[in-house]
Amino acid sequence: MEQLSVLINGGGMVGAAAALALAQKGAHVTLLEPKPPSADNSKEPDWDLRISSVNNSNWEWLLALGIRDCLRPQRVFDYQQLTVTSLGGQRLSFHAKEAGLTRLGVMVENNALQFALWAQLRTLRNVNLVTGETLDKLDTRSKTALLSQGDALNYDLLLGCDGANSKVAQLAGFSYRGWDYEQRCLLANVSLEKPIGPETWEVFRRQGPYALLPLTEQQACLIDYGLRDDINRLEKDKNALEKHLKKAFLPHVGDFCLLKSASFALQRKHAKSYVKSGSVALLGDAAHSIHPMAGQGVNLGFADIRCLTDVLQRRSQSSALIEYESIRQGENAKMMRMMDAIQFGWRNSKPLMQLATSASLKVAGVPWVKRWLLEQAVGK
Repeated sequence: MEQLSVLINGGGMVGAAAALALAQKGAHVTLLEPKPPSADNSKEPDWDLRISSVNNSNWEWLLALGIRDCLRPQRVFDYQQLTVTSLGGQRLSFHAKEAGLTRLGVMVENNALQFALWAQLRTLRNVNLVTGETLDKLDTRSKTALLSQGDALNYDLLLGCDGANSKVAQLAGFSYRGWDYEQRCLLANVSLEKPIGPETWEVFRRQGPYALLPLTEQQACLIDYGLRDDINRLEKDKNALEKHLKKAFLPHVGDFCLLKSASFALQRKHAKSYVKSGSVALLGDAAHSIHPMAGQGVNLGFADIRCLTDVLQRRSQSSALIEYESIRQGENAKMMRMMDAIQFGWRNSKPLMQLATSASLKVAGVPWVKRWLLEQAVGK
């Protein structure tokens, strides 16, 4: 991989992690990101709303990239238990001890993780960080990218790590399948009156689930999935929003104070191919946007990187990209179908679906099935 020249568009968590992983294997990496992370963002007193649940396997992989000393510890919180509750009230819990681990994963602030990845990238001589410019044009035949200020960059491999509205995908002619869920995900950071344990949980209901992500012992991110119009209406009235959240969450966590909130639209989007022209590949949200209820989005992106890095070490570039697409497109499609099935089944109030949900939870409680599900949760 020492002679490989890699251009990565998008320096968020997935793009920066891809740059670091490939550079540490010897590739010459250019990372293009118009808005690099700021040290000021990493020093904000309160958690940002943009947080991620990273499973234990991916977190250990990230730490192995050398970012531990660059992380702000106040923006990382281990969680040890995960619990889901169906519409009918059936519960299923997983604990780290059942997998022989001290944690299932971590909650981490996106800004903090991105800042740590960039700090490590700046220590490497074979990494070129290009900021303040954007990708403007692409010639896949000559493997040349033209930037907004007229600079031209040549590459052997171009990676689109630039999110759901990927410029790489647009310029290279990728197409997608997908749909709009007609829902929004509401995020609300709160300060809790009573301490909570290191547990993330989710409760299903007809209009969509609601969930809690622990940030500290007395701070949490409350998540509420609802119809687009309902969430939009709540966001226009802070008092109504706080009243709505307290109705759902007070029985679980006691009283709390709303610190900040925001929402985003939910869409399912999957690239029909992950690779073009033998030299362009999509990773992370540029390749797949999944329903966020199980926190798998960024984890799938990190799994993309790990797969691509592995196959590039074993095969020629063209063969590696074919294998990468075959493995990751299949795995990601399987996870997307699973999330859709859970979302449909677990919030469906029809008696037949409730019976099916109850039966599925009983099966999931069988020791060997639960062990398999637990392995998926921690990323084994």
